[in-house]
Amino acid sequence: MTASHGPRIRIVQESEATGETAALYDEIRAVFGFPIVPDIMKLASTRPDFLRVLLESYKAMFSGGHVPRQVKEMIATVVSKTNSCAY
Repeated sequence: MTASHGPRIRIVQESEATGETAALYDEIRAVFGFPIVPDIMKLASTRPDFLRVLLESYKAMFSGGHVPRQVKEMIATVVSKTNSCAY
């Protein structure tokens, strides 16, 4: 059996995004402060309604509160590494 090197689910690449997905990608880049959309967000790209929920959930977790965003991001990174998660 040969291993597949491509994604198992369809994702909308940034260059292919139109309409609501393109608008959400713009918002995601602004929220994250990155020039690209993180792959984890692209997983919901074929369903803009799901992508909106994912983005709003991210914003709820990482904005506000007493702990700075950078510390929250570091905690998430350590947890991902501990769990051998690629994301």
